[in-house]
Amino acid sequence: MIKNIIFDMGGVLIDYAPEKIACKYFDKETADIALKLVFRNQLWSDRDRGIITSDEIMDIVRDKIPAHALEQIDKMVHNYYPYMPPFEKMYDVVKALKDNGYGIYLLSNAARDFYENKKDIPALSLFDGYLISADYKLLKPEKEIYQALFERFDLKPEECYFIDDVQKNIDGAKAAGMDGHCYYHGDVEILKKALREAGIKI
Repeated sequence: MIKNIIFDMGGVLIDYAPEKIACKYFDKETADIALKLVFRNQLWSDRDRGIITSDEIMDIVRDKIPAHALEQIDKMVHNYYPYMPPFEKMYDVVKALKDNGYGIYLLSNAARDFYENKKDIPALSLFDGYLISADYKLLKPEKEIYQALFERFDLKPEECYFIDDVQKNIDGAKAAGMDGHCYYHGDVEILKKALREAGIKI
């Protein structure tokens, strides 16, 4: 029986869409540079892993960024949360699950600035616990990060259900014994249907 629902953050609770944001703030050439050098680069994953800082990223890429975009990219690298608005409909999903007695937890590939910004994501006020990749120097879909989640909050994998927008992260969860749903579609009604099919009250 499922007792706990585990949520990813970017793409599930908040709108993480680097391509959309880059095109909003920059011309196409500059957007491509920003994505290639930073937001779709290994450096961003290393930041989520907690092995590189925002300052170190900027030291590496500064000379390769067009001067007119440097200030904006620096601002984004140091705090991307203002560019990722919460999904209002997902708050209602979390609230319904919480009201139905489920434990609610976060498992996210994210840097440590999460703690300074989580207050601006309303759904997170309902959560029972958070596990952030940078704290463990691990990333989804590595098996060890799922095991760390279970151990930290004393959870049984078979009693947990994971919601993430990336299929390989769901595959990693299943390999660790936790079922889940890939929320790539962004449709809460499809999600609710999947939850009900898993025997979850929503």
